Amino acid sequence: MLLDPHHLQHNLDRIEEIERASLRHVVQALYDYRQTAREVFHAEIDLVADVGEDITREALDRMGMARIDQRLFGKMDYKRACYLFHPNYAIKQALFVDSKAEKIEGRNTATLQTSQLSMVVR
Repeated sequence: MLLDPHHLQHNLDRIEEIERASLRHVVQALYDYRQTAREVFHAEIDLVADVGEDITREALDRMGMARIDQRLFGKMDYKRACYLFHPNYAIKQALFVDSKAEKIEGRNTATLQTSQLSMVVR
């Protein structure tokens, strides 16, 4: 059964379930690709942020997913229209992933773009 996303507006538990499944997919892709990512970071001379974008894209493309032939717009490092399959339903999803690779000097901080947050930042 394909869920209509417009009917999820008041079903916060289902939305959280979908978000968790999506996050699991991304984490597993990066986890599976971690050794190759390490080798790429050591071998590349490009900016760390650029290498991080490449690694994110390569890891998720290697993992694979049921794609939907639709172009997505936005300034994220990885954009894919795809299906998310759950044992009880399926849903069309726009998967947006942004890489946050930084030089080792910045390891005690995390840089977030305010345009990518749903929170108010002061």
